[in-house]
Amino acid sequence: MRADQIALQLYTVRDRTATDFLGTLRALAATGYTAVEFAGYGDVPVAEMRSTLDELGMRAISAHVPYDRFDREIDAVIEELQTLGCSYAIVPYIGEEMRGDAAIVRRMAENFNVWGERCRAASLTFGYHNHDFEFRPIEGEPGGKTMYDILLAETDPASVTMELDIYWVLRGGEDALALLKREINRIPIIHMKDLGPAPDHADLPVGAGTIDWAAIFAAGEDKIEWFIVEQDHSTDAMADVAASLRAMESMAS
Repeated sequence: MRADQIALQLYTVRDRTATDFLGTLRALAATGYTAVEFAGYGDVPVAEMRSTLDELGMRAISAHVPYDRFDREIDAVIEELQTLGCSYAIVPYIGEEMRGDAAIVRRMAENFNVWGERCRAASLTFGYHNHDFEFRPIEGEPGGKTMYDILLAETDPASVTMELDIYWVLRGGEDALALLKREINRIPIIHMKDLGPAPDHADLPVGAGTIDWAAIFAAGEDKIEWFIVEQDHSTDAMADVAASLRAMESMAS
């Protein structure tokens, strides 16, 4: 990992962006972040967001966009991401009603293939961000097959990538290192937050928990393009994202 491959998922500082989005970007730039991944834009027009990023010497590498927006208005999504200068378009989450039924998951995979092709035609790379529920066996599927298994097997690697959240893979009971090594050619981005001890397994700033990041970086084999800080829960998000950045800079080659 190089220092210029570090980015921040802005969901981490959502309480602050909710009241002052552009001011938050300025504060993050002052902290040392040069790249971000969006999770909504508040009430700021994307053109204004882009001009602010340019002013700050920052770039938008990716955006989390809800599944239903891809389904309803993919053209508008693509236009927004092109305006921002993003390289990646990511579905970040799937509702409970879509998780436990293999037929629904397979239809989802079909949609991902279509959306991935549309994104690729627009010079964007489509991907999916995991949590823990993707690693639960689906009832009726042979061999304990999971939602993640189906998505990997039934999406086109040329059009659909995986944004691997290491913390959530571990919370799902999977071997994150083994998964990363096995699917490295489909994983251009990883999400980084650290794993606290049992029983709570809190999500913590990078370097404050139990994950062996050196092993993760080694498994990346120089194929991971972005290492994105994301912390779902924090009592002081700005302090935590600064701590994660400093820790990652100390690990950078």
